[in-house]
Amino acid sequence: MKFPKFIKNLLSRDSKRKYARKTSKNDVTSAQKEKDLSERQFVEQSESKKSVEIARKSSYKKKEFQDSVLLIIYTDEDANELATPQIVSGHLGEKINYRIKPLENFDLINFKGFTKNYVSPYAVLTLVFHKKTAGSIWIFYRDADTNELILSPKLSKGYLGDAYQLYSPSIPEYSLLNVKGSVRGIRSLGSSSLTFFYRRRAWLANEPAFLYFKMQSSVPVYDAPGGKRLKINLSPQTIWKTFTVITTAENTKWYCIGGPLWIVFNSTLMSISTAEITIEPPVHGAAKLAMFIDATVDYIVDKSVNLYDRPFGKISGTLKHGTKIRLEYSSTSDEVTWYRLTNSLWLPSQYILFK
Repeated sequence: MKFPKFIKNLLSRDSKRKYARKTSKNDVTSAQKEKDLSERQFVEQSESKKSVEIARKSSYKKKEFQDSVLLIIYTDEDANELATPQIVSGHLGEKINYRIKPLENFDLINFKGFTKNYVSPYAVLTLVFHKKTAGSIWIFYRDADTNELILSPKLSKGYLGDAYQLYSPSIPEYSLLNVKGSVRGIRSLGSSSLTFFYRRRAWLANEPAFLYFKMQSSVPVYDAPGGKRLKINLSPQTIWKTFTVITTAENTKWYCIGGPLWIVFNSTLMSISTAEITIEPPVHGAAKLAMFIDATVDYIVDKSVNLYDRPFGKISGTLKHGTKIRLEYSSTSDEVTWYRLTNSLWLPSQYILFK
C-alpha cells in the first residue's frame, strides 16, 4: 500500500521523535545508574574515612588517657644504681599499682617521692637499700705448742654475699705452722672462726714423750722451755713422769712434767727410763690405788703448797695452786688422809681437789 508523500514525511518525523525519546530515556537511566554508583562509592568512602578517623581519634584518646608517668629508681646509700629503673604509667588521680623488685642481700631502708596516686604528669620515686650485714668471723692467733693466745682475737666484719680474704700477720720470734678454718670465701649469715697456729722459731720439734725420770739431786723447774725459773725444786730420789719433749735450736731437750712445769734434761742430775720406775712406799700401811687418780692442787691463788717426803715428814718440794697432779698411793695417819703423788711426795687430802 502506497502512502502519500506527506504521510511518509510525517511518519518519519514521528519515528525520529520516538527513537530520540527512547535514546534519551536510555541515556538518563545509564546516567542515573552511574550517578547512584558514584554516590554509593562516595558514601562508602566517606564512611570508611569516618571509621578511620574515629579509629584514629579513639587510638589517640587511648594514648592520651595515660597522662601520668612514675619512674622508680633503685639505689644504695651512696646513690649507686642497683637495678634497672621501673616505669609505671596511668592517668592523673588514679591509684598507683606497682611491685618493688626483690634485691638479693639488700634491705629497703628509705624512700623519697612516695605517693599513692598519680598527682602529676611526671614523678620520681627513689628507693634506698642497705646491704645486709654478714655473720662475724673471729680470728685467733695461738701458740701451737702451748695453745696460748699470742695476739688478742680480732673480728672481721662485712656484708652478706661479699667475698673475703684473710691473712696471717707476721709475729716476731714465731713462724706460721698451720691454719684451722677458711681464709677465703663468701660471707654468709652464720658466724665462724679462723685460727692461725704459730711455733717459736727457736723450737725445732714438739713431740709426745711418756718417760720416767728419777732425780739424782735437786733439779730446778721452769714455767716454759727456756723460760722463767720457778721457786720449785724436784727433790733427790723422786720420780717424775714426762708427757712432752721440746727440742730447741741449740739441741737442748725440755721435758714437761705436768701443766706449766718444765725441766731441762741433764744426765748428771737425773736418770731416764721408758718403763715405769716403781719404788716401794716408804710408809707402812700405805695402800696402792686401784688406778691413778687425776686431781688438782687446791690451795691459795698464786701461792704454793708444801710437799712432804712422808706423812707429817720433811718438806721436800712445793706445788702452785691449780697444778694438775696424779695420785698413786693413800695413807691415813692421825685421822688425816695423805696421798702420794707420782713424784713420790705426799700431800694432805685437804689440799687436793678431785675431779
